[in-house]
Amino acid sequence: MAIYGNLFAQQQAQPKTRYLHISTNPSTVDLYTDAQLVDFANQPNYTSPAFIPVPDGKDNITISFFHTDYADTTINIKLSSNDTSYIIVALRQTYDEEILLSQQETLKHRSRRNLGRHLQWFSILPFSIGSISTIVTLYNISKANDHKKAMENTRFKNENYDSHMREFEDHRNSARTGKTVSKIFFGTGLLLLSAGFILSF
Repeated sequence: MAIYGNLFAQQQAQPKTRYLHISTNPSTVDLYTDAQLVDFANQPNYTSPAFIPVPDGKDNITISFFHTDYADTTINIKLSSNDTSYIIVALRQTYDEEILLSQQETLKHRSRRNLGRHLQWFSILPFSIGSISTIVTLYNISKANDHKKAMENTRFKNENYDSHMREFEDHRNSARTGKTVSKIFFGTGLLLLSAGFILSF
């Protein structure tokens, strides 16, 4: 009984997550939660309609709403004591040209940031290929050096010497090609990564 009592007490002590079910008019509005300074150029935390988790003990949540052609809105919502609170928010349509132009610029900025993040992820591929090429290049350099030493230790030019010569030249040429490939892919990766960082701001 004591074990069951402890388990029950632990379950009671654990914070319970409640939810805010939020719907909007218009639908599919971008939602930003509890931000001190909202940057609508960032990806939204949620898109309506949404179930937003709220930790137990928190009675208020601040939501900012963004949708083109509608006035940007921020409201503080007081939650009920139930497991789920429900609210429907109707945004006010705006015809202010300055606001509409600002919203379009915000969307363009968001698109640039998304492109920047994608470019940063894509840079992993050329960096990976460049790394593999570098490993292969180092292997070919090592093998070329081995055959070079074998040639130096061969007193007379014979079939064995000629074989080491051919292997040396093959590995040396492969190493040179690998260096070029590595430089190209590392350069491409660096270019994508740099462009990604610039566009992400």
